[in-house]
Amino acid sequence: MGVPDSGLLLIGPFSRASYLSVKSLRAYHESGLLVPAVVDPQTGYRSYSIAQLTDAAVIRRLRALDVPLDVIGQILEARDPEVTRKVLREHGAVLEERLAATQRAVDDLYAALDAPESHTPVHLRDEPARSTLTVSADDVHDPIAFFARVVPLLTEAVRLSGAVTTGGLGALFPNELAADDAEDIVAFLPVDTAPRLDPASLDAGVRVGELPACTVAVVVHTGSFDTMVDTYRNLGAWVASNAAPGDQPVREYYLDAATTEICWPVV
Repeated sequence: MGVPDSGLLLIGPFSRASYLSVKSLRAYHESGLLVPAVVDPQTGYRSYSIAQLTDAAVIRRLRALDVPLDVIGQILEARDPEVTRKVLREHGAVLEERLAATQRAVDDLYAALDAPESHTPVHLRDEPARSTLTVSADDVHDPIAFFARVVPLLTEAVRLSGAVTTGGLGALFPNELAADDAEDIVAFLPVDTAPRLDPASLDAGVRVGELPACTVAVVVHTGSFDTMVDTYRNLGAWVASNAAPGDQPVREYYLDAATTEICWPVV
């Protein structure tokens, strides 16, 4: 797959940065709601501009409130707070209680606040190769429940194998979102050397893995999962302007209960 021009993201990385699945992005393209900035006439590959990350965030938040696509289209086309208020009021009483929160979210997005307090400035870092113990799952709908299940498995595997951890819990996520409500996750603990696993750990789904060396764009998110989408959006915009997304999965390191280091492999 080719590399888009500077300032553009192919549909896969754009889906990761915007938290909209590739399936949804294709549907929004076909409906005319979010048309890619560039479509390669030879390959059909879609590329999106940094500015479209804001529109994608508006669509995602309004769809979470069950706002119809045609109504969202009116809001995006007008880009006027007064029009937004009018259209949302006409949407019906079901939105009245949530209208104020929705309006604040839309206003914040269109203010183009590209340096929220929830994250640090983006920087590049060279990641060394790491041996890991992993547990993976496909189509995870509840990441918190997934991690609550796998952390004891990884911890016990470390104890039984005699491995020495070289860092805290992390996870790998695909470069693109295949669905809006679930995604594949590989949880991992880095260890000094690849150990021999006991049968109990293997039966529980623990495997030995390796993170290859790579260069990553790093940002530290502080806060809840609900605001992490804003951090990803800003990281995706930085990658589009300063590098190109790599083929390796995005890495998250959980520094504490409220702090996540997001590492996006780049070339």
